[in-house]
Amino acid sequence: MRQSSKGYFLKEYGSWSVLCISFLLGLSVSRAAPWTALPLLLSLGLLVNSKQAYTQWSRRSGGRSTLVLFLGQIAIATIILAAVFGSNIPRLLPLLVFPAAYLLMNRLAGEHAILTEVLGFSLLSLAAVLAKYLVTEGLDVRLYVGVAAYFIAGVFKIKAMLLRKWSDRVLTVFSVIVAVYLYHRFHIVYLILIPLIENIVAALTLYTVRLQTTGWIEVAKSLAFMGLFIYFY
Repeated sequence: MRQSSKGYFLKEYGSWSVLCISFLLGLSVSRAAPWTALPLLLSLGLLVNSKQAYTQWSRRSGGRSTLVLFLGQIAIATIILAAVFGSNIPRLLPLLVFPAAYLLMNRLAGEHAILTEVLGFSLLSLAAVLAKYLVTEGLDVRLYVGVAAYFIAGVFKIKAMLLRKWSDRVLTVFSVIVAVYLYHRFHIVYLILIPLIENIVAALTLYTVRLQTTGWIEVAKSLAFMGLFIYFY
């Protein structure tokens, strides 16, 4: 049965939100927005969207065409990245460990395993680093830790809200504590993490709202986080 082209578009709006916010945050703290940011964002979008074809291929639900589409998106994104960064590409090669780890864990444990999702949001957070690297030609580890710590904490909160298990509720609170600790170690202003207070409230109360409402809450929190990060970083 032929797969509709719509089936190859990743409908994980949370992932797209994290990608865009991370990317805009990276440009904002760089205080610049070169035209090359557009093809860079396009290439990152192709890499994120390739997950859909990869998942279908790993499930053996789409045939050889899904593997071709996955590799095709990777190839086009790589060409764009090479054109955008040019001779600076070799400095980015160590970052390949992130997509490699994510794809491996996706294959071994499944896309909804907690470690897979943590690696996924760690990977999406790299958009901030790449956006800033485009402007400054410097890899900002501190920026990456600040962005990744926030979004990874959200993974545990969503798990707690959906599964309503004590273990996930404890991990949600613990992830916020870890985020605060990392901000302390990397000398980042704690006030940036104010939106994570809602994570703790959610873990303690497990308030009930529609899934769509939860999504909008996360978007609003992420926008607040971006604003605070840009102001204090």
